[in-house]
Amino acid sequence: MDNKVEFVLGIHNHQPVGNFDHVIEDAYQKAYRPFIEVMEEYPDIPFALHNSGILWDWLEEKHPDYIKRIARMTRVGGIELMSAGYFEPILTVIPERDRQGQLAMMKDYLVDRFQVEPRGCWLTERIWDPHLPDTLAGAGLEYVIVDDSHFKSTGFLSSEMRGYFMTEENGSYIRVFPIDRGLRYLVPFHDPEEVIGYFREIYENGGDQRKIAVLADDGEKFGLWPGTNDLCYRQNWLRRFCDALRANSEWLSVTTFSSVIDSVRPLGMVYLPTASYSEMMEWALPLKAQVAYHQAKEILEASGSFSDPSEAVKGGLWRNFLVKYEESNWMHKRMLSVSAKIDTDHSLKRDKALSHLYQAQCNCAYWHGLFGGLYLPHLRSAIFKHLIEAENVISDTEIVSSDDEISGESPSWKIVDMDGDGVDEILVANDSIRAWFKRRGGALRELDSVSPAFNLTDTLTRREELYHGDVKRISEEGKEDLDSAVSIHDMAVVREEGLEKRLHYDLDPRLSLVDRFLPAGDGAKSLDTGLFTEIGDFHDAFYDLETESGDGLRLVFTRKGKVAQDDEERTVALKKVISIDGSSPVLDVEYSITPEGGGLSCRFAVENVFSFLAGDAPDRYFEFPGKELDDRKLASTGEVVGVKDMSLVDEWLGLRVDLEMEPASLFWRFPIETVSNSDSGYERVYQGSAVTPAWDIESADGETVNFRLRIMVRPASGGEGTDR
Repeated sequence: MDNKVEFVLGIHNHQPVGNFDHVIEDAYQKAYRPFIEVMEEYPDIPFALHNSGILWDWLEEKHPDYIKRIARMTRVGGIELMSAGYFEPILTVIPERDRQGQLAMMKDYLVDRFQVEPRGCWLTERIWDPHLPDTLAGAGLEYVIVDDSHFKSTGFLSSEMRGYFMTEENGSYIRVFPIDRGLRYLVPFHDPEEVIGYFREIYENGGDQRKIAVLADDGEKFGLWPGTNDLCYRQNWLRRFCDALRANSEWLSVTTFSSVIDSVRPLGMVYLPTASYSEMMEWALPLKAQVAYHQAKEILEASGSFSDPSEAVKGGLWRNFLVKYEESNWMHKRMLSVSAKIDTDHSLKRDKALSHLYQAQCNCAYWHGLFGGLYLPHLRSAIFKHLIEAENVISDTEIVSSDDEISGESPSWKIVDMDGDGVDEILVANDSIRAWFKRRGGALRELDSVSPAFNLTDTLTRREELYHGDVKRISEEGKEDLDSAVSIHDMAVVREEGLEKRLHYDLDPRLSLVDRFLPAGDGAKSLDTGLFTEIGDFHDAFYDLETESGDGLRLVFTRKGKVAQDDEERTVALKKVISIDGSSPVLDVEYSITPEGGGLSCRFAVENVFSFLAGDAPDRYFEFPGKELDDRKLASTGEVVGVKDMSLVDEWLGLRVDLEMEPASLFWRFPIETVSNSDSGYERVYQGSAVTPAWDIESADGETVNFRLRIMVRPASGGEGTDR
């Protein structure tokens, strides 16, 4: 057995577009900087490095000394730099033109900054699609790294993956390296000698064949994940690991991906299915399927027939997130529409628009698993900010679409199926705002401020998640023992007492201008907890829509539906007219409600949600003119009587939303808060503020009652800060 085990180490560092500066700085100080400082001491232990473009840009500004260190280590062969989409998109869900643009952007940066042309690609979240060889080879890349689970799903054994393989699409070839899952779970959570023991097994059981072991994983696990900074640097895990690699160099060598493909023949051909790492495929499943997935794993594990049951139980695919979370799908389809519009533009502004588009393709806000992702409002807000800015650059107030006519009037408008659900939305824009309305419920899906670029209605529906069971369990059993965790996936921490009492779930997607008929006397508490009684069928039903142009645009939503009255259902005709003019940042909403076949006695509420990101910040608050509030912060709960006007104010952003009601209404407010998983534990996250005017209706048969709600977007005192 003369052939050594050849160990290839790959490190991937990334921070999302829109992340807080202090969060990135914390990651730099705890993980990125100390890792490089240690590895500088071991020039004979090379590794491959991928930093996302977001992180490269941040480092250039904040820590140029880090960039210089990377340049020195690259020149002497200590680092092999890898490519990827510059702003860390999931390549499989963006258009090919954008894939090539993002890959070229990263290549240009590495060539210009380090005089190195990348040969390999870090694949975002290791999300593979059989069509990717065309993309990667077309970008001039030679290899890519994926999880060994991709191979195991096609029948490979671990012992058959000690190298790399060739794959192709339409004659475009790329080399594929499988990441060793065993190493991914050992490092750095087990003693270095255990890792060496794992290598020893490969050496002793591999015969005379070449034995290549690949570990490519997040750099944040070397210092940022809970407990790992102390483990890696105070307890010197990383130095001890490097020392152990040196001590066993007689049979164990450390090399790079490029060195392997230059000196070792491929093991053969392979064709891989659409896949990602096993945890990602589990997170993509809907809740009921996740429960079944875990039950199946437990049965297989108890049988003792599988060393890793996840290899035999298959999860979903990443695109399932677009089905699981309506908000993810909406962002994705908004992004595609912006991309399509930019593709038709050939002006000098195109590059600026592309920069915004590429940033809006950063993957993190589009999905949710171990980390907050979609559940983090500041990440979603950054996506929308860049989409709105891209629209501003290309078409000013013109609504983005590539293949449908847009009215030449002001405001401009069009009808289009934006989210791909088979039902058209109507898109309206003037000089100040853009708004997307849905036929279902006649609801407002998105309201944007053009300047500053901000989505005012970006929130998240409260859903049951699988890990909510852990939140309840931990509240009963006490805190987890983090010292016994073998990976980041095993670290369960509840960051707030009583978090299990915050688990409320919404019956419908969180939209605005949602029409609800409630029993007389119902209050805000029932809406807050999601346990209210809906006695009408308007909130999620399809409305008829007509448009009336002239002095502005009028959207006329109408529907005849049912409202429960005592033991019978009453037919009710509802007409909702939304008026928008050519320049004012105002939505004027007029309601006419007429019962037929009997009187109507109930409470009518118009549910809305607005988000200014920080529910407890002192510069973000409610105003009720002439009314005293015990607590005016946006995360407060309350009921105010006789409200003619109120405001949500964000001094940091310099925006406010004013609501006017006619006649004066009962007014409810409460925060939309989710309980979600994150890298530091289970936490409560403010998603937005539900604001709901409600009117009591006592109407005779055929008697029409009228209500009016005006929504205005205006500047507020203050302005954009440096860190939210």
